[in-house]
Amino acid sequence: MSKVITDKEDFEADVVLVNADYQFAETRLLENRYRTYDQSYWEKKKMGPSAFLVYLGLNRRLPGLLHHNLYLDPSWDEHFHSIFDEPAWPENPSYYVSCPSKTDKTVAPTGCENLFVLVPVAPGLEDNESIRNEYFTKTITHLEKLIGENIRSHIAVRRIFAHNDFKQAYNAFKGTALGMSHTLLQTAVFRPAHQSKKVPNLFYTGSYNHPGIGVPMVIISSQIVSKEIHKQYGR
Repeated sequence: MSKVITDKEDFEADVVLVNADYQFAETRLLENRYRTYDQSYWEKKKMGPSAFLVYLGLNRRLPGLLHHNLYLDPSWDEHFHSIFDEPAWPENPSYYVSCPSKTDKTVAPTGCENLFVLVPVAPGLEDNESIRNEYFTKTITHLEKLIGENIRSHIAVRRIFAHNDFKQAYNAFKGTALGMSHTLLQTAVFRPAHQSKKVPNLFYTGSYNHPGIGVPMVIISSQIVSKEIHKQYGR
């Protein structure tokens, strides 16, 4: 039996299953003596990419776009290098653009467009208003040239979501959008355990555990921990 303390109430639990950010839960929600992995463990781990996300509402249509659009810069190896080898905001980014109003008229008013831009970036980068505005201008200017359409003069709604937002909204370690990266020594049994080694009835699920990142993987992670809990506590 464990005692769970929340902002609103405290309660006893036979089993506790955590689907919050693993690093945050271990280092911020547990006392030192109950942690399976300390801060030094996490600092040595390679985290998956973060994302620079732009949400736009435009007061015009964009005939130069489809619902799904992917731009791969000719020097796209440099982009990967800036994510995994020498973390930095990519100079010539590749990016994905979604324009859902092309196929779903309910997501934007008549004659308008709903736009979503995703640039994969390294976790742990400095993120502030100045950097965001500079990178927004860089990305949208390139997109305008690519499709031959004016975008910035027709923005009715704009929202940017990046590292600081991932930290604030999800307590994501280093502002990662995905969790722990898939490297050889961070695969299968080398990923953080589903069950705490210090608190027997404490379990974890999500992108940090086996099998890893991505929606299908996270669902499988939940299936794995569900079976383990049932095996140990099922009646």
